[in-house]
Amino acid sequence: MQERNVYEQSFPIYSYMVDTNQYLTLPNLMCFMQEVAWAHSNNNNVGWHFLQTKNMFWALVKLHIEIERMPRWNETLRLRTWGRPMEIITYPREFEAFDEDNKRIITATSSWVILNKEEFKPQKIDIARNSNMLRDEMVLEKRIAKIPRIELDENKLFHPVLYSDVDMNKHVNNTRYIAWILDEYGYEFHQKNQITSCNIHFISQAYYKTQYAIQRQQSDAMTFISSIFTSKEAQEICRVQMKWKHINALDYDTK
Repeated sequence: MQERNVYEQSFPIYSYMVDTNQYLTLPNLMCFMQEVAWAHSNNNNVGWHFLQTKNMFWALVKLHIEIERMPRWNETLRLRTWGRPMEIITYPREFEAFDEDNKRIITATSSWVILNKEEFKPQKIDIARNSNMLRDEMVLEKRIAKIPRIELDENKLFHPVLYSDVDMNKHVNNTRYIAWILDEYGYEFHQKNQITSCNIHFISQAYYKTQYAIQRQQSDAMTFISSIFTSKEAQEICRVQMKWKHINALDYDTK
């Protein structure tokens, strides 16, 4: 039986959601997370439609994901989420995902803000009154850590934001930032390595035709920091720390 203050949804993994090794991609996992977060908010009358009437919208500012393994093509992922009590101006939200054997394979914690659509200033609404929305439980032992800043190389090539990068809020969807960063690693790297942890900080916003560049720096053998900068005064819009593991031949075995 589903718990009162937890929202749950199952997602089949289709062929267009996976990578060359048939594993669900990180951007598609993030899409699932956004879907359950929005659905849970909508069910409790603080979702997208309600905020539109107030000229506001939800914005994800931090997300930390721990991955034991990604589900594969033809599997079904069961994703659970709940909100936690407000922290100053942010709204924490937890996620946990289970495979078909009911084994928890992914955990994540996140931080959201509500922004005004005109000035993009943080807003406050009282969601604590709704007992179906909140649960004071964290899935990770630590809060989302800071990520060291890296500087942009002045010779970096800039790219324009394209129409397909922009979502219904008319800015670049957060999953696109991750797709850009993953592309920077290159095909061969992805054939030999898998993500085990991802810490993402969304700092600012990008829009159609914004020019951006990506800087990556290796901090240890299997950990990298990537930052996305705009061409306007090298403004940083997203900072990501990814940890990887080498792929074992057994990882390619089918279930």
